[in-house]
Amino acid sequence: MTAQNTVLVYLVDDDPAVRDSLQNLLESVGLQVQSFADTETFLTAYRPDCPGCLLLDVRIPGRNDLSSQQLLRDRGIDVPVVIITGHGDVAMAVTAMKQGALDFIEKPFNDQMLLDCVHNALIEDRIRRRTRAQRQVLLARFKTLTPREQDVLRQVVEGLSNRKIAELLNLSRKTVEVHRAKVMQKMQAETLSQLIRMAMALDILQIFDATGAIASPKATLIE
Repeated sequence: MTAQNTVLVYLVDDDPAVRDSLQNLLESVGLQVQSFADTETFLTAYRPDCPGCLLLDVRIPGRNDLSSQQLLRDRGIDVPVVIITGHGDVAMAVTAMKQGALDFIEKPFNDQMLLDCVHNALIEDRIRRRTRAQRQVLLARFKTLTPREQDVLRQVVEGLSNRKIAELLNLSRKTVEVHRAKVMQKMQAETLSQLIRMAMALDILQIFDATGAIASPKATLIE
């Protein structure tokens, strides 16, 4: 079985009894489980190429409150997280959700409720992986654009008309129209709305803000 076809449920909880109980429950419905007593051990074993999710105890010895979740973000690990929390930690679990956790479940929990949380997390992981794959395709297309075509694309996303773009970049309207047509062709967008959706998926404005890709205006109009 390839990594892409292997679905893993990662479980991080310092209580061996809880780990064994959860692992038995998850494996009873055919899920493959890897359990760990701490976040660092999980990080060593984590396989980003494998679909899956993470069940994470909100309180891990040696870590303060939500530092485990922060560690995941620092490592660039984008796995759906379901927080396991005790009765007194609900507020902390809510904070964890605000910081990116998908859901939380409170001990003692109903078996079916836990399985539903895991099921939803695995669906979320599939969505995220599909979105990332689609974004890579769009990014590859974006990289085929010339610097000037990128400039025009940014202004299109900002909602500027061809006339306004021409004024801003010191180009003729005809030249802007040519660049815009090339952008549509290279991005494989059939409509303007489709192009804008692609740009939103790529977070084009953030890319430009980070790279400063927009070129300085020319001194004269290019016909």
